[in-house]
Parts: sequence; C-alpha cells; structure tokens
Amino acid sequence: MFIQDYIMRHIHQLSQVLIAILNMVIKLKKHDQYEVIVPYTNEMLKEHIDADLQHLLKILDEKTIIDLKKETGFSNEHLEILADIFFELAENDLDQQSFEADNISLLKHCKDIYEFFELDERTYSIDRNLKITK
Repeated sequence: MFIQDYIMRHIHQLSQVLIAILNMVIKLKKHDQYEVIVPYTNEMLKEHIDADLQHLLKILDEKTIIDLKKETGFSNEHLEILADIFFELAENDLDQQSFEADNISLLKHCKDIYEFFELDERTYSIDRNLKITK
C-alpha cells in the first residue's frame, strides 16, 4: 500500500510540475519575456526529471513516444502537458511566420504527441485537434 501511495504521489507531483511550467511559459509570453522562457523551462525540467528540452527532443528524434514514456516515467497526462509546453514554446514563430530549427522540432514532436493521443485515446479533443491542424 505504501509503495502504491508513493507512486501516485510522484505521478501527481510530476503533473503539478509540468502544469506549473506550462503556466509560467504562458505568463512569460504574455509579458514578452521570451528570452527567459527556455532557460526557465530547462531549469525546472532538470530539477524535477533530470532532463532538459534538448534531451527530451533527442529521445523523440531517435526513439518513439512510448520510449519517452518508459525513460521518463511519463503518463499520457504528462505527455499531453509536455506537448502543450512544446506548442507554447513554438507558437510565437507560428504567429510571426518565422521558423527556427528548434521550433520546427518542437512543433513536429508536439504534433506527433497529439496524433498519438488521437489514435491511443477514445476521448476526442477539439483543442488537441485544432493544435494538430494549426
């Protein structure tokens, strides 16, 4: 029972961390503090899952979403929040119609994760579908 409680607490804590990162990314974007967003995101990821954006993107480049889940311990909920973070990080380029290589990679993996959920989950998400088509 104790081990199960510990695992559930860890899963819940990871969800809270990812949501906090997503909220801060959105807040920083609203205040035009773009130069702080990636370092902040990397710092938080490194602190809580011992990985940064580049490491996560490298796993997705070289392996599959399922491999990422195994290596990080992410659940589907965690992956969806991570995809939202990727989307928010890259969205500025979408609005300005300028695309840097890092943002293209973020968008590609974001789309891959959203499409994974479209196939894997039985729940349809209009928001997810709009992000895929954007």
